[in-house]
Amino acid sequence: MRVFHVSGEQFVELAGLPDTLPAAGYLWVGTARREFEVQVAELQARLSAWTGGTLVDLHVSDLLNHQLPSHFDTTSGYDLLVFRRLAAGAGTSGSFVDDTQGTIASARQALEAIDTSPVGFAVFDRVLLTVHPTDCPVREYFASRLAQQAQPGEARGGRGCRAARPT
Repeated sequence: MRVFHVSGEQFVELAGLPDTLPAAGYLWVGTARREFEVQVAELQARLSAWTGGTLVDLHVSDLLNHQLPSHFDTTSGYDLLVFRRLAAGAGTSGSFVDDTQGTIASARQALEAIDTSPVGFAVFDRVLLTVHPTDCPVREYFASRLAQQAQPGEARGGRGCRAARPT
């Protein structure tokens, strides 16, 4: 599990789940599905302390479900989004291109090699809880992107970069 505090242009990884929400910004709690399953009671207790509410049981089941289709649901306290990610299945990276002829594998082989695991997002006012497949590099990618965006100076680039203008 990784926990981040995001406020303005600051992006800080925390050592663990804080007891209270920071005064400003929001928390991003990113967890693997199995880790979420094991720590759901602690996460529910923290969500209750932070937001005054918890995930409903049906949504907990949804976030744990490996076969859940993409969908959206809402409650008075949070929104739940589930997207099925598209990724090459384990051990299939060399299956699609023949180096000698440059041909792509059959459509059937390509479809069978695609992994479409669900990624869940519970979006509260000041807390984002994401639940990923165990081997999902998406969380790491976005964590490193946000960390780069938060770095001072010209090296960070991207849309989040704003130069100060003299007044």
